Amino acid sequence: MSIKSLAALPLAAFAFAFAGCSSYSEIARWKSDTTVNDGEVPVATFLTQNFSYQLLGFIPLCTGRPWTKGNEEVVDDFNVKLFADEATLENNLVSLRHALDVVGSHRIAQLRSIEDDNAMWSLLLINRHEVRTQCLILKPEAPKPEAK
Repeated sequence: MSIKSLAALPLAAFAFAFAGCSSYSEIARWKSDTTVNDGEVPVATFLTQNFSYQLLGFIPLCTGRPWTKGNEEVVDDFNVKLFADEATLENNLVSLRHALDVVGSHRIAQLRSIEDDNAMWSLLLINRHEVRTQCLILKPEAPKPEAK
């Protein structure tokens, strides 16, 4: 392998990082008779994934940004911020809060968040950090009658 080929590898890895989705959020609404949590009914599922890419594991190249506006049903944007690392659990919870506002309920079940680092791709030059959060959104609680 020539020196020119080796010099092109970091550039190719950087370009490859932009080829994938850096941020993805989805609200899937559905009707179900199945109950969870002592009779509560799910009305939607929520999923958000944010990725960040670092050169050599510590130099930020690009990141996904949390979903806080846009299409109320499904957002699948190429939502990238350069030279930053915003793939954090905190930012995913900002997206979740927005999804709850969109659906009109702040009741959730089965909240699950996963962080994963993968340096095995791109010849170990680029590290991909992923933060994924998902949950069920439950039917809004009925207003309680006022006590007399």
